[in-house]
Amino acid sequence: MENNPIYSSDKLIERAVEIAHKGRKKKVAVAAAQDFAVIEAVSEAAADGFVDGILIGDADLIKDLATENDVAINHLEVIDIKQVADAAHYAAKLASEGSADAIMKGFLPTSALLKVVLDKQYNLRSENTLSHCAVLDIPGYHKLLNLTDGGMVVKPNQEQKLQILENAILVGHALGLSPVKIAISGAYEKPNRNVPHSLSDIDYIIPRALEKNKDITIQGPLPFDLATSQKAATYQHGSGSVVGDADIYLVDSIEECNIIAKALVQFAQAVFAGVIVGAKVPVSLVSRTDTVKNKKASLALACVLSDYYLQNNIWGEGEK
Repeated sequence: MENNPIYSSDKLIERAVEIAHKGRKKKVAVAAAQDFAVIEAVSEAAADGFVDGILIGDADLIKDLATENDVAINHLEVIDIKQVADAAHYAAKLASEGSADAIMKGFLPTSALLKVVLDKQYNLRSENTLSHCAVLDIPGYHKLLNLTDGGMVVKPNQEQKLQILENAILVGHALGLSPVKIAISGAYEKPNRNVPHSLSDIDYIIPRALEKNKDITIQGPLPFDLATSQKAATYQHGSGSVVGDADIYLVDSIEECNIIAKALVQFAQAVFAGVIVGAKVPVSLVSRTDTVKNKKASLALACVLSDYYLQNNIWGEGEK
């Protein structure tokens, strides 16, 4: 089962559990863990058996939040570090030493955590820029859809956009997809001078993506409906291997991705699993407004991605 592609949020969580049952349960270090949404997420994932949680932060606040909200944390490790910045550094240190497989953001700004993750002393940087992958399980779509980047790079230049795509491809391979089918966003299905990125996507992104990455197929520009709907493709006479079957939808701005992803979550009840990619360990974020299912799916995604890094020696450090 471990090599089968993952096409739903349920299967994503099942894969994380399966990895744990094979003796590769992942440790997640939470920086500034005095946040109820985070405590609940880690507690649920630990109870499901696919995470060992390390809550780093103000121990008194963590315990009070757990008690007030009736969340069990007796199965989690709690490390008392009062200062938020110190907690972030401790989480990064655990990851750099191999004592944690993923980092999770608690009660601190995302930018503050990522600044620590990218600190050269921890050797967690990769060559790529950091980017966010929103992996959505959308009612009515037959597989997971990875929307990127809606959380990190506001308006990527060509090289950043290529690196954002490479990060998303890593996630696709971790999900067992072969080939990974990539749609590049566009208002029209043909390059248009009034949409300049549609020209550079054809001239720069597509050829370099094919040159640098194995086991992918890529097509663009593609409007969202053509990328995800065979019915729309038939009506509009669209064709191609990605049409109606995209695994990744690569956008051109943070606003574009935000609108699509949040509309699907809010109005179509899509299950959202998010992860920041581009460091040597996944970075997980959850929100107070996330459902329990979303929180567990996000942690499961971080665990599956971390395991893919390890099993495939992505960072040249070998299996532990």
